[in-house]
Amino acid sequence: MFQREYTVQGTDVNDFMVMQSDAYLKYASKIVETFLFVKGYTKLKMNTLKVGLQKQSDQLNQNKPLLFTQKFTMLLEFKNIDYTLQKMTILVSFYNSKNEPVASLQREFSWFDYSSWQVITPPKVITKYFKQETILNKAS
Repeated sequence: MFQREYTVQGTDVNDFMVMQSDAYLKYASKIVETFLFVKGYTKLKMNTLKVGLQKQSDQLNQNKPLLFTQKFTMLLEFKNIDYTLQKMTILVSFYNSKNEPVASLQREFSWFDYSSWQVITPPKVITKYFKQETILNKAS
């Protein structure tokens, strides 16, 4: 899991000062980019590797509105990596300042190779950061 805090900006809201759906999508992309940056995969490094992310589908579920200047927290979770279908699924959860769930966004994306112009299986050097590892204790 990966977490970041943001504040609703003026460009994110509609005339009623409520955060718009496209802003949720923008912040979801931003947290994935931030996660990769923290792990050492900047846009420059991704371009050098000639790979990038290609969004396939988004499912946004909004529970409560986020208002202009309101602080919110985003939590990034990795659901699964499907090597046969060459896609990954993530869940981005949005929480308001009271830590109440506001929205969730499930996104499927694939890795794209810019040299061959094809969807590829996720690169192992990068996907090691996306795997959820469970530590199992030995039963005595």
